[in-house]
Amino acid sequence: MAISAEFSIVDYLVFGLLLAISSAIGIYFWFSARKRVSSDEFLTGNRQLGVFPVTLSLVATFMSTNTLLGLPAEVYQVGTQFSMNIISFFVAIVLAAHVFMPIYYRLGLLSVNEYLAKRFNSGYIRLAGTFGFILATTTHMATVLYGPALALSSVTPLSITTSILVVGVICTFYTTIGGIKAVIWTDVIQCILMFLGVLMVIIQGISEVGGIAKVWDINEKGGRLKFFNMQFDVYNHDNFWNVVIGTTISWTAVYCVKQAQVQRYISMESAAKAKRTLYWNLPGLILLCVLAIMCGMVIYAKYHDCDPITLGLISRHDQLMPYFVMDTLAKYPGLPGLFVACIFSGSLSSLSSGFNALATMTWIDIVKPCLKITDEKQTLNITKLIAMCYGLLAIAMSFGVGNAGTVMQVSLALTGSTSGPMFSLFIVGIFYPYATSLATLIGFISGISVSYMLSIGAMIIPRPKVSLPTTIDSCAAHLIQDYLLMMGSNNKTSLVRPVFIAHYDNPDGFGKVFHISYLLMSTIGLIISLFFTIILSLCIGKRNDNIDPSLLSPIVKYIYPLNSKRQTYYQTSVKKF
Repeated sequence: MAISAEFSIVDYLVFGLLLAISSAIGIYFWFSARKRVSSDEFLTGNRQLGVFPVTLSLVATFMSTNTLLGLPAEVYQVGTQFSMNIISFFVAIVLAAHVFMPIYYRLGLLSVNEYLAKRFNSGYIRLAGTFGFILATTTHMATVLYGPALALSSVTPLSITTSILVVGVICTFYTTIGGIKAVIWTDVIQCILMFLGVLMVIIQGISEVGGIAKVWDINEKGGRLKFFNMQFDVYNHDNFWNVVIGTTISWTAVYCVKQAQVQRYISMESAAKAKRTLYWNLPGLILLCVLAIMCGMVIYAKYHDCDPITLGLISRHDQLMPYFVMDTLAKYPGLPGLFVACIFSGSLSSLSSGFNALATMTWIDIVKPCLKITDEKQTLNITKLIAMCYGLLAIAMSFGVGNAGTVMQVSLALTGSTSGPMFSLFIVGIFYPYATSLATLIGFISGISVSYMLSIGAMIIPRPKVSLPTTIDSCAAHLIQDYLLMMGSNNKTSLVRPVFIAHYDNPDGFGKVFHISYLLMSTIGLIISLFFTIILSLCIGKRNDNIDPSLLSPIVKYIYPLNSKRQTYYQTSVKKF
């Protein structure tokens, strides 16, 4: 980064303190539980988790580094339209609290895919859900690990490789030894740091620009204020429909069927506390999302007429936040360190949750049925070893993330490609009693194949970089001179960024199918999976007409004919939920 500010000793100390605290929490819970040798303690905290820490943990896990770095970059590039994803939060929480959580809690599940095994009486469906989650989570963790490494390499002499290794090893360490309690309580610290970090950027940005009214005015004149762009366009992600539809499917899948979130609220001591935790989580999600949007607005207001990307001071939009911090806050020793701690907090919370969830699902769904181990100490050691292996895998995969898009775009595209088809498994299981196991499996494979083909194709045939214009008209003379030298010109006639386009219109050729907005990957996968599942269920496979009613949503009785056994069940047991 071509700025004179440097990461001070105080900044290193502040950042190091976060890593030390996270490690200490892991050591504490390992030490306190050393006499209680139990995999259930490691994976669920014996289902005695509190409302407050789990609420903050859900917020921290959901709002990862991809959001903290990617969302401000999104605002800077195409405006505030993504803020409408707040609508999806309400849908996701309501469905999780009132439809999915009661079913999971009644069944006493540890792995969410145990539901699939019970509902379809098929090990193949269960394994499909397991491998789908592993694929989605490992790719997500790779992007989450790359994000803070990018931030740290932008403001310190540490390389991206070194940064990945530092955060990956520390996170793997405390997750492996401390279990879910260590994960949740480190999430609490990290959630607080995330809020402090974004507030710091907003306050400094408003001060630099000259007030919130000035920030709003500059964004409005620059075309960044977008909330209700109702023009439907599958190729651009700056319209209301793509944002609301795409994020609703993605976030609902996260809260309703993804192990990392589900494992937290089903580890509460009662269904009432689980529901309360989900609803308390909602304002935290909204607030952090709004603050991240505001970060993008103040950064654009600061650099709209002296774009650091055009000048070559940074190479990616993901680096805007750390560049802003070092440009404006380096004069206050410790604040850049606090910011980097904030970014790493977003990463650590998502990574640790992912490692713990992957260990749980791999043990319950794959390893335990094969090994038939009953010794608790052996079970615990194997579970910890699994968590450690996933940590090492995430570290290895993260080195390939930098080649495609911003971290938020890559994460939503790859995880969305799996989320939609995975969500379809549970939707047809809970709402469609006539779904057969063979048709459901074919539908899942079809959906995940198409959506992954689109996501990977978009990386092989990258779409043009879309961004509203910025200029370097107001840059200092020496920066403009450096820019002209870089461009090999002495002509200061065109200072609008030439390498980006304002809008992606009318793509040509077969390759345009790979340029569908990354926001729609989960929706495409869901629609294809549901279509083939429903159609094929009517044609092939053996239908189970004696499904346990506890595996279905109560709304089913109003849609499909029920036998007397199910009617009796709904009138007694299910009603209380």
